[in-house]
Amino acid sequence: MARVLVTDAEERSVLAAARALTRAGHEVTAVAKTWPAATHWSTACQRRAVLPDPKADRVGFLACLAEQLARRPHDALLPGSDAAVATISEGREGLERVTNIGLPAKEIVRRSADKVALLHVSADADLAMPPSRVCRDAHEATAAALDLGYPLILKPAASIVASAGGLRQRRAVFVASDATLPDAVRALGSPFVVQRHERVRRHLSCGGVATPDGLLAPVFARFRRTWPVRSGAAAFAETVEPPPGLLHRIDSLVAALGWRGIFELEVLELGDGRFAAIDLNPRVFGWLALAVAAGANLPEVWLQVLLGRRPVACRGRAGLRYRWEDADACHFLWQLSHGRGRAAAGVLRPRRGVVHAHFRLQDPAPLAARLIGAGYTALARGRRSTREAARSSGGLDRRQ
Repeated sequence: MARVLVTDAEERSVLAAARALTRAGHEVTAVAKTWPAATHWSTACQRRAVLPDPKADRVGFLACLAEQLARRPHDALLPGSDAAVATISEGREGLERVTNIGLPAKEIVRRSADKVALLHVSADADLAMPPSRVCRDAHEATAAALDLGYPLILKPAASIVASAGGLRQRRAVFVASDATLPDAVRALGSPFVVQRHERVRRHLSCGGVATPDGLLAPVFARFRRTWPVRSGAAAFAETVEPPPGLLHRIDSLVAALGWRGIFELEVLELGDGRFAAIDLNPRVFGWLALAVAAGANLPEVWLQVLLGRRPVACRGRAGLRYRWEDADACHFLWQLSHGRGRAAAGVLRPRRGVVHAHFRLQDPAPLAARLIGAGYTALARGRRSTREAARSSGGLDRRQ
């Protein structure tokens, strides 16, 4: 048995990792930045703590994390978000003295999170991204849009960037016309990638564990529904057999970046044997619960490799399905609001063999935690909107 500390206990991927590690006989400590955290409410979590948010207080997060590890030794540390990966990697010196952080060298972590680097490496691995341009401002983005044509996906160079003494999350944005391009550019920072939004046969994703000897425990999923609809994560997915030759290309891409550990690579199937990489997540990922249910216990394989042991060979089997409960509900409402009744009805269609992101009959509390947390978030957003509207109204009154 090993003892593992996981961060970002709010995330569904971390809940899946904790359940997978506990099922393999390990002890899990989960730390979160907010209450309630889904993993804290799970029977898979043996110890719990609340730490500062690494995006708002990197120094405080690292200090509290080191204190937790010094107080109770752990065999490994598993970061659960982009912000945690970046913060732990850059501040690793104090942590590496007390545990295995499970990350490659700093420069490899930076490169693996860089969308511009992925743009170049994917071409060499015969997984060239859809037609793309690297831009620095709205003028260059407008020129790229004229060249590539709408619709577009705009992506930040990195999902996490330094901002006002902390970190800020930036996400890809779907852009349908010139009207929304300037706002999208302002939200991304510089540089960013402007990419053509392709019509594809299938939206695929590969999860696995990258090692110096190649990929272990590969598992493939097809995204049936996403949230947000045009540029989001898997709301409903199913495991599939990998297309011929694709695993080798993915192995080449990940090896070129130098990444070591759990990862997810999203790929578009374009037809005629052509595939395009669109995003790499060098960490635990959203549909991890599906991968584990399909027989690829990636957290256990990662831990065995990290501890210098020989993991049991495994790979994900096809035919299992996954639902991220609240995201699929949002997808349903989006389809309904856009007059797409047939697509909305498809969300409600009963399916067998479905793994849920949060709910398990034997472990139901994480779903309750997720719903409570979502309610708090919605309430906070409503209050912010009300305050902003009040300030705007007051400003107009004064000008009048």
